[in-house]
Amino acid sequence: MVLLGAVALAGGLWAIKRSTADPPISFRTVRLDRGPVEQAVTATGSVSAVVTVQVGSQVSGVIAKLGADFNSHVKEGQIIAQIDPTRFKAALDQADATLKAALASEVRADVSLRQAKLDRDRAQALVNRQVLGAADLDLALSKYDQALADQAQAVATVAQARASLGAARVDLERTTIRAPISGTVLQRAVDVGQTVAASLQAPILFTIAQDLSRMEVHAAIDEADVGKIKEDQPATFTVDAYPGEAFRATIFQIRSQPNVLQNVVTYDAVVRFDNPDSKLRPGMTATVRVISLHKDDVLRVPNAALRFKPAPELIAGAGTAGPPGRAGPPVGGAGAERNLAATAPAGRASRAADGAGRSGAAGSAVAGRTRGRLFRPAGDKVLPVNFKAGISDDEFTEVAGGELGVGDEVVLDVGGGPGRSAGSSAGPGGGARRTPRLF
Repeated sequence: MVLLGAVALAGGLWAIKRSTADPPISFRTVRLDRGPVEQAVTATGSVSAVVTVQVGSQVSGVIAKLGADFNSHVKEGQIIAQIDPTRFKAALDQADATLKAALASEVRADVSLRQAKLDRDRAQALVNRQVLGAADLDLALSKYDQALADQAQAVATVAQARASLGAARVDLERTTIRAPISGTVLQRAVDVGQTVAASLQAPILFTIAQDLSRMEVHAAIDEADVGKIKEDQPATFTVDAYPGEAFRATIFQIRSQPNVLQNVVTYDAVVRFDNPDSKLRPGMTATVRVISLHKDDVLRVPNAALRFKPAPELIAGAGTAGPPGRAGPPVGGAGAERNLAATAPAGRASRAADGAGRSGAAGSAVAGRTRGRLFRPAGDKVLPVNFKAGISDDEFTEVAGGELGVGDEVVLDVGGGPGRSAGSSAGPGGGARRTPRLF
């Protein structure tokens, strides 16, 4: 019995030790292949009509009636709102009466001028006959000059009254708000009975989009990417309202005015497109994608392999050269790794860890200038392999130089090892997210 108990105890201890032992290290790898890679610039913006007009009021008053509502289709010159014209009609009548009074004053001034001229001529003749003295002639000349001045003042008063009448008529006409363009009403900001006050600036009553069948996107292009695009270049964009559907567009204009926000410089790119069925609406957020460079049949590696960063203890032969035919510079540990970032935020440039180049919206790199590092499996270790990275898209990066070839295996992830359990997810430094499998 004692012997059986000892055997059972030894078996239990062996089982416990086996269950707590570290699983063996395994790698998930992928093979390099050839295929297309395209460098793309992405940016976000909002959909808007090509021409949008805000209709305001130049006079103050109460809205008497409305002739348009949200989504109404209006024609140029159509009445879309009416401000109560009572006060403006009264002002027009007053200006008309003022003009009539000024015309009457002008007539009186003309009569006085003619009489003053007759008196002057009569006095001149009598002075020549020596019937009147020089003083009487001077008085007649003074009255004539005064009549000339009165007549000129009357003419000016008439002109002023005519101008006031014209201004009153214009104000009355402005109480009728008409559509300046043909289009669709996007916004109505007033209701019947509401008072609008036109003081320092005209209050906005309506917003009208001219033509929703031809629209545009104003995309913010990062300064690192603006040199990769040009006008008349084709583009595509997506909106959240229609997931999985790409819309075709064309770059209409790249504006030179910089937009600086928190030390980030962007430039507006106007991307125009046809919207015949009015499927897209103003204000939608659009993600624009422009193919700046495309290459077919190039050696490529998945971007996931570029993000792999092993722990220092997994690197074989630190400080020594790689295997024959795959030589590379010495490796000094995890801190010395220079992995190329495979992706970057849309519309923002990201830099490789060594600062040798920039990647655009899709993590693009300049061929022959950016250095990357991959890792090949070597038993329970990995060997670093340097290469030159070319252009990159959302999935692959071009291998533009180095010792890698078609079919070479590179590591995507690692599983097992000290402190890891099979199938568990490891933290920074490399770890398996699922059971390793070979591609």
